[in-house]
Amino acid sequence: MTSIQFLEEFRIRGESQAHTKDQWYTVAAVSLAAAGAGPDVTLLYQMATAGTSLDEEKRIQRRLKEAILKTSILYGVPRSLQTLLPLFATLDDEHIDHYGPRTNALKNGQIIEERQTRARKYFDTLWTPAAAQANREKNFKYQPDLYLLNLQTIYELWISEDTILSPVETQMCNVGALVCSGSPVQAMWHARGVVRHGGTIEQTRFAQDIALAVGKAYGYRMGEVIPVHEIPFDDTAPH
Repeated sequence: MTSIQFLEEFRIRGESQAHTKDQWYTVAAVSLAAAGAGPDVTLLYQMATAGTSLDEEKRIQRRLKEAILKTSILYGVPRSLQTLLPLFATLDDEHIDHYGPRTNALKNGQIIEERQTRARKYFDTLWTPAAAQANREKNFKYQPDLYLLNLQTIYELWISEDTILSPVETQMCNVGALVCSGSPVQAMWHARGVVRHGGTIEQTRFAQDIALAVGKAYGYRMGEVIPVHEIPFDDTAPH
């Protein structure tokens, strides 16, 4: 394991401002997972939950597990399991947060059309409606099962689920995961997605800074990451 003390500055920085509060550990967790340092998330969890009540610990655990589950689509199931299983091994029965929003929704008879509508809106917001539709059509034209996997299954059931993490928080996690999985172009797309879903450029910068710090600490080759100040956001993007 590598010392994660460098993340303390992001904890302090994140918790000092309302729009980044409670987000440092989710972005850090997925960055570690993507960089192949998943077992160190147990140390991150200890850092994030130190001195908290049991209820607060479970809330943090819920958010952290959801972040890793969502971003596993970006960097792979094996790395997510290398992250989650060591964490699970530290939790006794009293400390397990046993909640799954998708499982609950399906159990309670959620209508699939509700998820489809939410997923379409999410994807349209991320790409803009015209670009999103072009993407759908291209996927379907060249490989219908790619459309089924990427645009239906992933967005309907996983990415657009917002009970635990908001779309902005999800996009921040996507930035961290993509930077640390060596996918700088896709990281830029999702950096714009933070803002398009209602976040700020400062939140985008915060997520990118955490990911770059994780990559540097673990010697991970991240490629040519485009700095936030060079990303072409809309002129109206909030700072």
